[in-house]
Amino acid sequence: MRFPTPPLSEYALNTAVVVLTLAVLQYTGWLSADPAGLNPAFLVVVAVTFPAFSYLIAVVGANVWPSAE
Repeated sequence: MRFPTPPLSEYALNTAVVVLTLAVLQYTGWLSADPAGLNPAFLVVVAVTFPAFSYLIAVVGANVWPSAE
């Protein structure tokens, strides 16, 4: 089994972009009926789970396509 070793800064940057995008969408009301309302619990859950799932996808990709690195 192969494990990818991308830099941690890449995961941090991707996570920050995703969380900030979701926060803006929540604040403007695109994701909820209440504009100007943020759900901090949702943003924290996304910030914790996004890097884990993106790493799992990278592991699957590294093992399905061995030359994907």
